[in-house]
Amino acid sequence: MWVWATREIAYGDAVRLAAFNVVSVVTTTGFSSTDYTVWGSFAQMVFFWLTFVGGCTGSTAGAIKIFRFQVLFALTRVHFKRLLHPTGVFLVNFDKEQISDEVVRSVQGFVALYAVCFVAVAGALMATGLDLTTAFSGSATALGNVGPGLGPIIGPAGNFKPLSDGAKWILSLAMLLGRLELLTVLVLLRRDFWWD
Repeated sequence: MWVWATREIAYGDAVRLAAFNVVSVVTTTGFSSTDYTVWGSFAQMVFFWLTFVGGCTGSTAGAIKIFRFQVLFALTRVHFKRLLHPTGVFLVNFDKEQISDEVVRSVQGFVALYAVCFVAVAGALMATGLDLTTAFSGSATALGNVGPGLGPIIGPAGNFKPLSDGAKWILSLAMLLGRLELLTVLVLLRRDFWWD
């Protein structure tokens, strides 16, 4: 609706372009059929947030995954209910079944670690001289293994070739972290993993 309302594009073409590019970003296939950065700041914001979503649990898509967001939303609902009814007993549910505290803590830990890695990679990219948009979208797209980022350099109409070697190394490490779901790589950095 946004593309159709703000651009001189036929409704059918707007649906096709938006659907293809949204599905491509969410499923982390890395394709783009148009430069969606010219659709305005609202569309850019939507695409930026979609780089964090990813596919469903068990899929080969990258990023945080939809199930983790569903657990966080369920947890948020429970916290609001507890604020309104302090003596009530509320459980975190998914699909009408209770989610164990262990799963909830695991999701919270993963999302917190993902956020820390996102900020650290973005900061490292800014240290190489990249602008804020390129650094933040580059960090998000590398951790999520999405493909195109935002901005004139790494946006859907650009590529990562003009980046410095240092920025490419940082992004490569971020892609490795994201592809292996963070904890798998970070556990390799622990001394007790190698020496018992």
